[in-house]
Amino acid sequence: MIEREIKLAAGVGVTLPDLADAAPGVTIGPRSVVQLDAVYYDTPTLALARWGVTLRSRGGEAGPAWTLKLPISTTDSEVSRNELTFDAPAGPVPASVRQVVRAYTRSQALGPVVRLQTTRTEFAVELDGQPVAKVCDDTVVVDGTADPIDPFREVEVEMVADTSAPEAIDAIIARLRRAGCRDDEPPMPKALRALGSRAFEPPDVVVPKIDKRATVAQLVRHCLAKSVSQLIDQHARVCVGGDPEALHQFRVAARRLRSDLRTFAPLLDRDWTKWLRDELGWLGSEVGSGRDADVLAERLRSQLARLPDTDAKAAGNLLQRLADTRSAAFEHVLATLADERYVALLDALIDAARQPHFTPKRSVADSRARSIVVALARKPWRRLCRAVDDLEADSPDSAFHAIRILSKRARYAADAVVPMYGKPARRFAEALGDVQEVLGRYQDTTVAETWLRDAAKALPSTRLVAGELIALERDDRIVLRAKFWKVWKKASRRRLRSWLD
Repeated sequence: MIEREIKLAAGVGVTLPDLADAAPGVTIGPRSVVQLDAVYYDTPTLALARWGVTLRSRGGEAGPAWTLKLPISTTDSEVSRNELTFDAPAGPVPASVRQVVRAYTRSQALGPVVRLQTTRTEFAVELDGQPVAKVCDDTVVVDGTADPIDPFREVEVEMVADTSAPEAIDAIIARLRRAGCRDDEPPMPKALRALGSRAFEPPDVVVPKIDKRATVAQLVRHCLAKSVSQLIDQHARVCVGGDPEALHQFRVAARRLRSDLRTFAPLLDRDWTKWLRDELGWLGSEVGSGRDADVLAERLRSQLARLPDTDAKAAGNLLQRLADTRSAAFEHVLATLADERYVALLDALIDAARQPHFTPKRSVADSRARSIVVALARKPWRRLCRAVDDLEADSPDSAFHAIRILSKRARYAADAVVPMYGKPARRFAEALGDVQEVLGRYQDTTVAETWLRDAAKALPSTRLVAGELIALERDDRIVLRAKFWKVWKKASRRRLRSWLD
């Protein structure tokens, strides 16, 4: 569930105003008072808090006892978080929860760090009879911190999911502010406020800001930190499942890291780079089956929609086989993310983002990046051009797959130097992204055809519908071959790549 709330601080003497008629059609429900007793868990270094993550347990409640909140965005007074609940008893942190936060904590143990006892007065806000928000007036008593923390008061306006009533919400917030409620800068979860300054120290990975004057060392740290942060951020979302995009972004981060290490390889220690690239290759391969299963499922559903209803209905066994494939693939992904080898790789990647291992020539790391990295981006582009020149009308599917890999490397290399070359490099990378996207869809058709052939052999009753679907995949490949040449012509225009010269 996505939680969107606006947080306001309030003094003890502030009296909440009547919010009825704060805007036309606004009414409020009856007030209720509840007592909340929550224990928050973290590592000794507050690894979760420093990423903006909170993990709590509330004993004695009906429903799930564990709640994990992952930050999405913070703007002005509004905080958006992804709220995950776990139906496990209070007590030691369950293994399922530890696995979800493992990228943040890695080898560190989780234990209680603070206890919040909250007296909450809450009521619903409706607009024209439909609920749009819940207002919570919380007085919080803090226990368990090294230094005593005074009780504090906070007013939350939590928006109802799938409801948009900005004018009504704005009117409510304005009335609360006039009554004496004030904005926190920035707004923060209660647990982080209670934990104090240690909770606001930098996380394990910080993406440094750079400009065109950056050194090689600064650029490499920027690129590595950006992808390592993405990998860590997506880990929890992958583990809870339900969102194929999370696994996609996780895999993209691993691939981009591997590509950046390839791009900057002439500047980095060879043995160090090789080990990281090998381990990232292992990780990408292990989670790739899960991503491939997601893509195949999406493709099969879209292709079935193109068939006559009577034929599409006969695909039940195919869909069940695919569901089994996806389930097995996802279990394999979870096993990979529970592997100590993965944790060791995370530790190494975090160290890499902080302090990359450059060649013994220290002057390379201290040199201005702009004068050096353009040659590194030019190299994969030239390899791609040579491969495309070798393509023929009857080149096999494998040749187009090889072009896809080379286009991805050239795109990531261009992306890596965008901080140095700005818009020209960004436009070039976007054009290569179009090439990669078309060839990615092309490869999806070949993977789908192979899977359909294997399924038809295992399930003879599906041969007719599988044959129809294979024909659609072949038709799509013909279209995509033609489209490839169009996007390639655009990507290879001289004015788009002139910055590489």
